[in-house]
Amino acid sequence: MRKILLFLSFVIYIFGQNFEDEIQKRIFENPKFIDYDNNCTNGDSWACSEVGMTYYKYQKNDKALQYFTKACDIKFGVGCELKSFMLMTKGEFKEPFEIFTKSCENNSSYGCLNLAKMYDLGYETNINKQKATDLYIKSCKLGDRGACEMLNVR
Repeated sequence: MRKILLFLSFVIYIFGQNFEDEIQKRIFENPKFIDYDNNCTNGDSWACSEVGMTYYKYQKNDKALQYFTKACDIKFGVGCELKSFMLMTKGEFKEPFEIFTKSCENNSSYGCLNLAKMYDLGYETNINKQKATDLYIKSCKLGDRGACEMLNVR
């Protein structure tokens, strides 16, 4: 009985792997995905972010970072913020601090929220709870509900 269960578990595992590989193959070879990739190559920053998000969804983080960087280089604010998020997951904080500062100055609620968290936790700066609170307030006023919730627990 154990052998049968072990065999069935192995078959299900192999089938699941093949199924996931087939899904990814269909997505990354889809003409629409290829069009987005080509549009990114031609300077469409939004397309770069979309391609990056697709890679991120399938845990291809190095490729995602590459496309977010392209979007950021084309001066797409959301692309820069996504790039910053990816860098922070790798333990890099200097560039995200600069990007979030600039995006907050340009009234991005996401930028202000993340900059507030950096001040709260002392990433690439000294811990400054008052500055963090001010940034949570700004982010909340710009419409970020997460920032508003952070103010409720301070």
